[in-house]
Amino acid sequence: MNRMRMNTFKSALSSPSDSLISNLAVAILFLATHLGRPAQNLDIRSEICATRGNPTSAVSTRDGRFVFVSVTNVDQPDFPGPDSAAGSRTDAVSGIEVFRRDVATHKLSPVGFVKTGSTGANGLVLLPQERTLAIGVGDEGVAFLDVRDLEHGKGTPRFAHQTAGAGTFDVVATPDGKYVFSSNEYGIVSGQRGSVGVISTGIDQKGRARSPHTLGQIPAGDVVPSLAISPDGSRLYVASELIPQSQSFAIAGSNNPVLSKNDRVQKQGSPARPNGYISVVDVQRAIAIKPDAILARVAAGCSPVRIVEAADASRLYVSARGDNSILEFDPHRLENDPEHSLLHSFASGGTAPVGMRLFMSDRYLAVANSNRFAEGNGNLAIHKLEGNPDPEPHRISAGGFPRNLSLSADGSTLYLTNYKSRTLQALELNH
Repeated sequence: MNRMRMNTFKSALSSPSDSLISNLAVAILFLATHLGRPAQNLDIRSEICATRGNPTSAVSTRDGRFVFVSVTNVDQPDFPGPDSAAGSRTDAVSGIEVFRRDVATHKLSPVGFVKTGSTGANGLVLLPQERTLAIGVGDEGVAFLDVRDLEHGKGTPRFAHQTAGAGTFDVVATPDGKYVFSSNEYGIVSGQRGSVGVISTGIDQKGRARSPHTLGQIPAGDVVPSLAISPDGSRLYVASELIPQSQSFAIAGSNNPVLSKNDRVQKQGSPARPNGYISVVDVQRAIAIKPDAILARVAAGCSPVRIVEAADASRLYVSARGDNSILEFDPHRLENDPEHSLLHSFASGGTAPVGMRLFMSDRYLAVANSNRFAEGNGNLAIHKLEGNPDPEPHRISAGGFPRNLSLSADGSTLYLTNYKSRTLQALELNH
């Protein structure tokens, strides 16, 4: 029987220097394969760069020459209050920090910083042709910046505003770039504190968003931190941390103890919380703001916060932050047989998992275990997905509150944002 085995992992990370570029840190992970061919080794080399503010997300251009990082509290101290109050600030400086990556040496160097004129800078998505970057910017909704301007360290944002106090966080785009969807964590729509914003980009033939404007919002539960779009662009998957107190809709999985619970405490001293859920949304109905756009809702453990789908649409992974676990669903069953859509659950490899990314042809899943409710750094756990996930994934040291993960277009580099440490971690995958 074909098997894959992970050998011993050792890592050593150095702290960032006073300049914005830290010393090269190296972490080596050996993955020995036995798949009818000679064993192959993969080593992960980690470079850590300081950022000017708290980084939330990073995205690289297709050619790998530029990396855009959303940063908040630029040249300012961390915000001490809760996330729900962050949008009410008037003095926060946020925006996009631009890094250039040398294609020969893979070294990152800062190019500049572009303000978004908002209290936050969160999720990122590059529209097709990479002429426009869309950013979730808290209570200002979604901002759009010209990529050519960003590459020169400048730019003037245009906004597609959401509801008052929206707290817009994540953004995704349809494959043609004509529409962007946003996760609005806190904006109240139809009595629910959390929604999905639907935005027409007005994209032109060169990929520039000429006239972005909001078409409407779809209510989506209580606290909506993120969403994902299917590879074919036909479905949205939306994470809602909590079931609304005045629930008026059916949620599958309510009798499954893995998915449905009411006794989870994430931060010591905080009250126990019930489970959240994920929603399956028909994209075309969402664009038309139809009331039946949500096709299914399925319980998803304590505080589901990130979602990622395999390229062949065979698996969907959800990080259940309050359960320290990863849930694996069958995307087809989510819609057609939601009560039996959970395939299995496995430990995240750390505490309070948030960001996830599939890599190496979706055979591995990287999980950012944030440890955000306790003192100390988090880690990056590497899970092998062929067969059953490893009970003990290999771990790579990360900074304070490792938050989101992205993968370069060629699959060679993972980018991890360490929010509290104010660093960008570039993990080069050599195999």
